[in-house]
Amino acid sequence: MLVSIITVYYNRVNQVKESIQSLLDQTYANTEIILVDDGSTDGTLQALEAFEDPRIRLISHSNRGFTRSVIEAVKQSKGEVVAIHGSGDISFPERIEEQVKVLQSRPDVGVVGCIVENVNKVTNTTTIYNKYKQGVRGIDQLLQNNFYTHGEVMFRRDAYEQAGGYRELFKFTQDYDLWLRMGLVTEFALVEKLLYRRYTLPDGVSGSVEKMMVQQYLAELGRQCAELRIREGRDLIDRYGVHALFFLKRSKRLALKLFNLGVSAIVNERDMDKAKRLVQLSLEQSWTARGSVLSGLLAVLTRFEGGKKAMLSMLLLLRQVKKKVEKAA
Repeated sequence: MLVSIITVYYNRVNQVKESIQSLLDQTYANTEIILVDDGSTDGTLQALEAFEDPRIRLISHSNRGFTRSVIEAVKQSKGEVVAIHGSGDISFPERIEEQVKVLQSRPDVGVVGCIVENVNKVTNTTTIYNKYKQGVRGIDQLLQNNFYTHGEVMFRRDAYEQAGGYRELFKFTQDYDLWLRMGLVTEFALVEKLLYRRYTLPDGVSGSVEKMMVQQYLAELGRQCAELRIREGRDLIDRYGVHALFFLKRSKRLALKLFNLGVSAIVNERDMDKAKRLVQLSLEQSWTARGSVLSGLLAVLTRFEGGKKAMLSMLLLLRQVKKKVEKAA
């Protein structure tokens, strides 16, 4: 079984060497490694070109964004199975071998992940990501939350094509939208071993509240599209194309996620103005008492000198609130 490993780079010259070497060090031998440079300007292309191995194929083009780049890479790949690898991340030596074993032993499974170590370079914290629940239908879990990180995943090409592949509208959460549609045609699985290390960097989606905000709107679009497909067979993008976001319904799910981002803007970034905007967006989706209270506090405390410091003094309390909200979600 040929596995096409795909990794897309844009201006991450310092995250090339160790990451690509982790792909060359895989215990599973039957691979092609597709390195994509998406118009980098910082020497990333030259760093990728330094690798000489018959398994490597390098694609370089002008900057077109991650989603369009990965769509093209999948088209050019030859494997019956595709493994994604995040730029700068580390695939542990047995990752590909262990995931192939699952697909070979379970023909009903079209997508497989693994346990992930998430190293956050923004907050200097390390956590273990393992959200997939065995015994619960994948699509039911996905309609609540994405249980995979993108770079840990391996999928069958036929399931990818049956689901319709990545969609260009999704600048972020292109993976989540894909899993939601693949959940209608195949099953999911998880190798219950730590096989992948993911880095959250300041220039990544998870390193910016603004990007995470857009990400959450697109994630909700993906969920509502999946729900429509289940009920009616066609979704908002099938009907309205690039204008689909204008037809997004208000959602309590999205309200909760925006509220959590507002709390994160205070706790992690100490940015009261950003938090105020996020909480307001949450209330526009669905009114909640906690959202209203926090919005009022932010409005008052950001008006007078020392107010922001007073809000920062509430960090410990807000961390506790955030944990309770995340647990409830």
